[in-house]
Amino acid sequence: MIHVLRAEIRRLFARRLTLLALLGLLALIGLFQLQVNQLVTPPSAEEVATSQAEYQEYVKDWEANHEEWEAECLADGGSAQDCASERPEPSDWGLAALPYKDAASIAVTFGAYLGGMVTLVVTASFIGAEVTTGSLANWLTFVPDRRRVFTSKLLVATAFSLLVGLAVGALTVAVSALLTSVHGQPLTGLPDIAAMAARGSLVVTVFGVVGFCLALLTGSTGATIGMLLGGVFVLYVRTILAFSSRWAQRLSPWSPDVNLQAVLNKGTTYVVSTGTGSEIYEVPSVEKTVSLLHGLGYWAVVLGLLITITSLVFRRRDVT
Repeated sequence: MIHVLRAEIRRLFARRLTLLALLGLLALIGLFQLQVNQLVTPPSAEEVATSQAEYQEYVKDWEANHEEWEAECLADGGSAQDCASERPEPSDWGLAALPYKDAASIAVTFGAYLGGMVTLVVTASFIGAEVTTGSLANWLTFVPDRRRVFTSKLLVATAFSLLVGLAVGALTVAVSALLTSVHGQPLTGLPDIAAMAARGSLVVTVFGVVGFCLALLTGSTGATIGMLLGGVFVLYVRTILAFSSRWAQRLSPWSPDVNLQAVLNKGTTYVVSTGTGSEIYEVPSVEKTVSLLHGLGYWAVVLGLLITITSLVFRRRDVT
C-alpha cells in the first residue's frame, strides 16, 4: 500500500495543473491581503475629523430616539433581537481601524472558500484525467486490486486538500497579524481566528473530497466543474427564495452552504418567518441556530455516503 501511495503522490504533483493551481491560489491570497491592509490601516486626521462630526450627530440622535425606534419595531411584529438598536461603534464610522478579529475573519473566510474551489478542481482533474485518457485502466493492470487503488487515490486527494487548507489558513492568519502589528493595532481575538482557520481547513477538505468523488463518478473534470456551478446556482436560488418562502427557510439546516458556514464560523443562524406582513421587514420571524456539531455531522454523513457510492461504482464500472 505504501508503494501505491507514493506513486499516487508523485502522479499528483507531476501534473502541471497542480502547480499552476497552487501558484494561482497563493497569488490571490496575497492580493487579498491588500484589502486586509486597508481595513487595518488607521484613518487619516482629515478622515477622522469628517467622520467624528457625523458620528457625534448620529450618537445624539440614537440616544434620543433609539427606545422609540425599538418600540415601533416591536409593535410591527419584529423580535426583540431583530429590533435591538445597538449603540453605534466608532469603527463603523471610520474613526478607527477595523479590529484584527473582524479583518482576519474576512480573510480566513475568503481563503477557505477560494482554497476549496482550487482543491476541487485539482482533485477532480487528478482522477478525471486518468479516466478520460485511459491511464487508470493501464494502472489497474499493474495494481489489479480496485479497492487499494481507490483507497490510495482518495487518501492522497484528502491529504492534499487538508494540507492546502492548513497552509492557506496559517498564511492568512500570519500575514493578517503582521499587517495589523505594522500599523500598531492589537491582535484582538487571535486564538479565535486561529481556531477558525483550522476549521477552514475542513471546509477545503470537503471541497477536495467532493471534487474527487464527482470526477470519478462522471469520468470528467469538466462535468464536475459544471455540477459545481449548477449547485451554486441552485443554492443561490434557494437563498433568494428564503427571503419570502417558509419552505425555503426550513431547508436551511439541510443546505450544504449553511452547514459549511456552521463548520467555518463555529455555528451559524437562519431566520424562519412565523407570520405575515405587508412588507418583508415587517414579517414576524424567529432566529434559529445551526451548530458546529450539526455542520460536522451533516458533512460526515454526506461525505460517507458519497465515498461509499463512488467506491461501489468504481469497483463495477468499465474504465477501459
